[in-house]
Amino acid sequence: MEVKPVAGECSVIEDVMGILGRAWAGAVVQAILDGSERFNDIARAIPGVTDGMLSARLRELCARGLVVRVVAPGPPVGVSYRLTAAGRDVAPVLEAVRAFGRSHPEVLDA
Repeated sequence: MEVKPVAGECSVIEDVMGILGRAWAGAVVQAILDGSERFNDIARAIPGVTDGMLSARLRELCARGLVVRVVAPGPPVGVSYRLTAAGRDVAPVLEAVRAFGRSHPEVLDA
């Protein structure tokens, strides 16, 4: 018996992919999951990302409630980024995407 998707499920997938599928967004979440919390540590964990792009993605992920920016009083003032509960819930999604890419490299090479 074929199971048909409930109306709206496809749009939820598109909405989530619209967030996580943006350039570098998944890599930023993964870098923070891996323990990088400061801007420069996150940047070093993601070869090729520019400071401007990283800054933009961090702002977007904070606005979406996946990441929180934490400012520690100084001097010097310290800024770090941490995942919210929702951000941590992205971990299995990223692992599923990684597993798919490893299992189907021909899709990535097309």
